[in-house]
Amino acid sequence: MLGAMPLAAQETPVSHFNAGVKKFRQGDLPGAIAEFDRAIELKPDYWKAFSSRGVAKQNSGDLQGALRDQSKAIELNPKNAGAYGNRGTVHRDLKNPGAALADYSTALSLDPSDWYTYSNRGVVQFDQGLLDAAIADFSKAIELKPDYAEAWFNRGVARRKAGDEAGGNADKAHAAELDPRFRK
Repeated sequence: MLGAMPLAAQETPVSHFNAGVKKFRQGDLPGAIAEFDRAIELKPDYWKAFSSRGVAKQNSGDLQGALRDQSKAIELNPKNAGAYGNRGTVHRDLKNPGAALADYSTALSLDPSDWYTYSNRGVVQFDQGLLDAAIADFSKAIELKPDYAEAWFNRGVARRKAGDEAGGNADKAHAAELDPRFRK
């Protein structure tokens, strides 16, 4: 058809979403947010765009905007474990540990294989003095992803604080073997 726009040049929610992801990965948070905005304008129920925009807003310091976007993503898709995990992290950053723990727990009930959320929940539990629960979550993260050095290190810190000096030291040493950032 003469004069028709090539398919690749057409504006679609997915094309803007993909452009937003690319800009996010390049560190262009304002550009990513603008692309996610456009995807949402074209498809107001695009929960992935809300969740991704929420992460970009969180990384740019707009915690309230991130909270609204993750909540909207959950409203649009209540089975979306990732948005619960993302919102849990926003709540953690907002110093709302009860809401963070609730969201992390919901995320894990939807996706019990999410090692990163176990680790994040462990951090909040550690901060709340729930050492046994934190150690259990770090252990689960390690079980699911044995090469995740941060979980080994955090479990080591928690174990030492709980009185298991030898176990804590062994965990911290293993973290240092996995990732030089943990050598101290």
